[in-house]
Amino acid sequence: MPEFPTANGTIFYEVIEPPASPAAGQPTLTLLHNFMSTGRSAWGALLPRLAERYRLLVPDLPGHGHSVGYPAGFHYGVMAHQLAALMKAENAEHGHVAGCSAGGMIAQLLVYEGLIQPATLSLISTTYSVKSGSIEEQRLQPEKFQAGARWMEATAKLHDPYHYPGYYQQEVLAGFRELDNVYTFDLPLAIFQQWRFPVCIIHGAQDEFFPPAVAERLAAALPDAQLYIIPEQPHALIFRQPWRVLEVLMAFLP
Repeated sequence: MPEFPTANGTIFYEVIEPPASPAAGQPTLTLLHNFMSTGRSAWGALLPRLAERYRLLVPDLPGHGHSVGYPAGFHYGVMAHQLAALMKAENAEHGHVAGCSAGGMIAQLLVYEGLIQPATLSLISTTYSVKSGSIEEQRLQPEKFQAGARWMEATAKLHDPYHYPGYYQQEVLAGFRELDNVYTFDLPLAIFQQWRFPVCIIHGAQDEFFPPAVAERLAAALPDAQLYIIPEQPHALIFRQPWRVLEVLMAFLP
């Protein structure tokens, strides 16, 4: 995996090149994963099909997986600037962008702060705000994510081998628990009216973190949005029904 230096450490990432034909000349599709995951573990099931049509940029977020070091409090704004620098270095700032959960929030910050000008944006299981009053949830709690009895142990294996035993619990999980205390992600709905590119929103009807009303309000604020509410599905759809997410993305992306 290539590595990209930042002020806080190194971002590790993959670049998956498309075949010479028919995808030659296609812009890059940058894939941003959810908090506590990695690029490969989050998007792995979708990569073979996406790589048939697009050049893929798949980073591990700062402090996650192979990436070493992260900004204080895993500040999304700082991470957005770091990822923007990576995207510029890889000629991806004008391509397509997709983000799941925290990756979707960072993707929105990339646009909001003028760091990228994407051709399209795909937002999966995410929100425009975690501020109390903007959503019905009061706190981002890992316990609400019902991903199986041993998902904590499995997630630790994505991080500890590249850092040290206990890194996931001490750094990544602890950082997630403190996110809404240290940094509140909160974008006003009014700003989305200025976004003049296609946006695809894919959301579970039973999302544990962000109720579907969040996705509906975001879609209503955007001039060019496609909204897909997946029945009977909770948070992190790229893990729950990757084939359904892939189907939607392949139909949405040019």
